[in-house]
Amino acid sequence: MTVRRGPVAPPRPADPGSVMVIAAVYFVIATAAAVILARSLDRQMEGPRLRAAWAGRTAEARCTGVRAEEAQDAEGALITVSHATLEFRTEAGRTVAFEERQRRLDVTEGDFVTVYYAQDAPEGATAREPSFGLRRVRPLVAGAGCLLALVTAGVLAAVL
Repeated sequence: MTVRRGPVAPPRPADPGSVMVIAAVYFVIATAAAVILARSLDRQMEGPRLRAAWAGRTAEARCTGVRAEEAQDAEGALITVSHATLEFRTEAGRTVAFEERQRRLDVTEGDFVTVYYAQDAPEGATAREPSFGLRRVRPLVAGAGCLLALVTAGVLAAVL
């Protein structure tokens, strides 16, 4: 007994409206994730504090001490990390001391380094030099993530 089958129907194409909704929802979610990641990374790298210090004043600070602590590197080996305690005088005449933890300074007690501080919050001072990447980490990461989201949403719309 032979069974005769008719022509096979071609697969139904997806509704263009639903494809665009899927791509748009993906784009919104991916863009939000990129912005949240950029904000989190910026805060983790202390971007707001550093930008405020770099936009403020500079002063010469004297190293009043160096504290050493042991830590582990990525491979688990013990390393010694030193943190300098720096003291400087603001333009208003206030003396501020802080421990530089963001940057490894090769200083000894009595050495002088340039520090950056915000006039209204000199306790947030840093001896770290201004850098392009740290100043713009938030918009760079958010922009790259949004661009990737847009390209991926376009590919999804074309493929589906």
